[in-house]
Amino acid sequence: MMNDEHTIAWPHGEFSVLRSGAMCAPATFTLPDGRKLQPFAVAPWQDDGSAEFAELPELLKRLRGEWPCVPFGMPVTRDDLPPAWQPETGAEPGLGNFLHGPSANLEWSVTGEGDGAIALELAYPEEHPIELVRRRITGDPDGARLIFDLEIVARRDCALPIGVHPVFRLPERPGAAHLEINGKLRVCTYPVQAEPGVSRLAEGQVFDALSSARYTDGSPVDLSRHPLEETTEEILLVAGVQGRAVLSNHDEGYAATLRWDAEAFPSCNLWISNKGRNPRPWNGAFQAIGIEPVAAPFDLGAAIAAHDGNPLQEAGVACRREFTAGEPWTTQYSIEVSSL
Repeated sequence: MMNDEHTIAWPHGEFSVLRSGAMCAPATFTLPDGRKLQPFAVAPWQDDGSAEFAELPELLKRLRGEWPCVPFGMPVTRDDLPPAWQPETGAEPGLGNFLHGPSANLEWSVTGEGDGAIALELAYPEEHPIELVRRRITGDPDGARLIFDLEIVARRDCALPIGVHPVFRLPERPGAAHLEINGKLRVCTYPVQAEPGVSRLAEGQVFDALSSARYTDGSPVDLSRHPLEETTEEILLVAGVQGRAVLSNHDEGYAATLRWDAEAFPSCNLWISNKGRNPRPWNGAFQAIGIEPVAAPFDLGAAIAAHDGNPLQEAGVACRREFTAGEPWTTQYSIEVSSL
């Protein structure tokens, strides 16, 4: 699509933004030693003209980098959830059939561009409880850092799961990247197999460290080291975070540091995609890690988030954010690249 991709330069790098989903990537960060590094994952597939590709959710067609999810999660509740996870009522009306919300799938409008920054906004469908989402991405003039500003304006009072969705590429060598998330952590595994027949983590477990997880067969696995040895697909929720995660790529000698407001996003959803998805367009070739600040129950969607009896909410983990009609809600987060 003409003018779908906008490329912005700043003194310490260059980044691209799609109007589709307002996805940010690729982004090249120039370090003081002169190295140019691109930390984001960019899906390897292209439009093959097939009917199957045309039917994909829009966000999958050009999956890349980082984008906002309002609301966060799947539009339809999984039918294989344990009884404790079954919602009492339906989701907020008018949400539509959007994986990770309209923000991740529709075409945004560019409202400003220049001086190392770009501003975009998206008007939501009229039936949606959210009226408008705005996003600004700025290259830090003082260093190799991108600053993201997010504003959400509700059409009516509502409570929804929300999050942002940075996805980082990984080295090929197993364990060559180290993930550190600060806080007094509560690491929760998915209540079912994230990818049926593929996922390996013991379901519905709680650990106090990423390094303390176990597979279904009882064998230990260190989820702070990536990529994993095994082909798998996993989703975790890390609660008790302090708003900082660092992914260190030891094979390439750099670290990507994600900082966010832990009051806005009190948890971090982890998407570990280790070549475990075989249907098109994945074709068993996608390897990346999503480090996703959220107020959400994993990616299980708005109906689960509204259920006060879900196990996360029962444990005091916030699963949604309340919005007041006409009152803008704002937050800021950043991604910085530095040498190891």
